[in-house]
Amino acid sequence: MEKISVERNIWIAAPPTRVWQAITDPKQLGKWWPPDEWSISTLQIGGKVQFGPDDEAAYATIEALDPPNQWMLRWEANPKFPVTSMTTRFVLATENGGTSLTVTESGFESLPDEVRQTRVDETGKGYTMVLNDLKAFLER
Repeated sequence: MEKISVERNIWIAAPPTRVWQAITDPKQLGKWWPPDEWSISTLQIGGKVQFGPDDEAAYATIEALDPPNQWMLRWEANPKFPVTSMTTRFVLATENGGTSLTVTESGFESLPDEVRQTRVDETGKGYTMVLNDLKAFLER
């Protein structure tokens, strides 16, 4: 089956080190990416990430880490996200005096046919929104 992913890119008028802080520090994540409850056990490969409040949280493990260039999360299965092959990769690059940030979420091909397109569409809209919020947060 063909790999299905969602990719969004945004240019931010801030250096990669500043963008890196905003996407890896739970206190900063909560200022631009709802819900405002993030937890990162340790920023290293194998570190655990909690996204959302305990009663409806999504959990991930850091699978790749190359500060301030990229990091990748592999999401654990839960009732809201039952597929364990979903990954989210953040890639930063210096561009035109700022930072190009690309977020790619992969693994949608593992979802059941009846929910796949809805999840792809919702994820694309969600990343468009949060990346615009990140840009506003860093450029204000």
